[in-house]
Amino acid sequence: MSSLDARVIAVLSRSAMIPEAALERDKSLVELGIGSLEQIECILSLEDEFHVELPDTNLQQLKTVQDLVDFVNATVAEQGRHG
Repeated sequence: MSSLDARVIAVLSRSAMIPEAALERDKSLVELGIGSLEQIECILSLEDEFHVELPDTNLQQLKTVQDLVDFVNATVAEQGRHG
């Protein structure tokens, strides 16, 4: 796991108040009990952590922890920031 991936998991853990060990990459956010309001809070926390803006148009496609990790990685790479 890259350090960026680990940071995404850590932010998700803090924002959703779920232990990092429970954030298995193939689990859906809904399955983990992360509802739509919590998802928004997680996105805002990730934006703050990485100093990026995550495009709203893609957020509907984020279903699993891995989807979110991949999305943040791609956005950070595209915007050229690592926080």
